[in-house]
Amino acid sequence: MGFVIQDPISRTGARVSDKQRLATEALVLEEQDEAAVKGWKFNVNTGSITLTNATKTSLFYIKNDLDYDIVIDSLIYNLGNTTGGSGDVKIEVLRNPKAGDIITNANDVETGPAVSANENFGSTNLLSGSFFKGATGETALSESDGIIVSTLSADPTGRIALSRLDLVLPKGTSLGVDYTPPSGNTSQAVQIIAALHVRNPSFVDITI
Repeated sequence: MGFVIQDPISRTGARVSDKQRLATEALVLEEQDEAAVKGWKFNVNTGSITLTNATKTSLFYIKNDLDYDIVIDSLIYNLGNTTGGSGDVKIEVLRNPKAGDIITNANDVETGPAVSANENFGSTNLLSGSFFKGATGETALSESDGIIVSTLSADPTGRIALSRLDLVLPKGTSLGVDYTPPSGNTSQAVQIIAALHVRNPSFVDITI
């Protein structure tokens, strides 16, 4: 038969079955959806970067300076038309890179970490850290812990989306993206976008 746990003030209750299962009605939100509601979900975009050769180049760099983890939910690569290029493109996501022109030159991305990157248009929460974009002629990232995600595409143009990555960047850690255009390329515009959220204690129990 089970029994009922009752709130003596509101007179509401929840039934417990004989198998000790609690009967409840709940609304479940994914963590990133709750982050958007609370103003801690961001969309960081390098903007268009035109590459004029086929050399591996660092295009995106993130370093977390917040006290809370940053979670990279998705990475999106927008690959424009190539002039003279053919064959595969290669995109490598690096864990904790420490050196490279993209870090030294420190050119901020087009969108982020300012409030314009916040997906809650009523929130003034900001990101804190380094969010840099690369350029033709800059050396590839180095001194990393290795490649964590590698993407090879036979189509050198179009949109590539990597969803549900769940890459976690605690304070002081970093992520970089190196891009190799198709062979023979002399001009290609590329954008790198990161959909990410901050595990702020205003909506998530970070003690777990």
